[in-house]
Amino acid sequence: MAETVLYPTTAARKAMAARFSLPYDDAMQDWEWEVANADEFERYLAAYTPAMPSDQRFSLMEMLVQCVEDSKDEALFSIRWARIRPLLVNHITLHAPTIAYWACGEEGGLDSAFRVSRPMRELL
Repeated sequence: MAETVLYPTTAARKAMAARFSLPYDDAMQDWEWEVANADEFERYLAAYTPAMPSDQRFSLMEMLVQCVEDSKDEALFSIRWARIRPLLVNHITLHAPTIAYWACGEEGGLDSAFRVSRPMRELL
């Protein structure tokens, strides 16, 4: 079983930056969210494979979730969510921190949460 990753690693961020020609700077605290481009969702999704190191899959999933969050309309949001949900479920140990963060469980109500918070809470 692969090691559980609890946070993004610099090595994974640099690997993703090189793979997708994205900017990278050590000062970018929330790198995955800053560089995720919703128009690149399909490209990111195609890159997510079990052969990819777990720290890279962790960062890539954060980018995919940001893309779902940034979907232009509800139909696209639903389609994209349906595509990443099985990855979250099938790799729940790896993505538990991602699910917990985006679910905004400590926020209580959903009115100030993310769009993806409701479906993320269903995974909890």
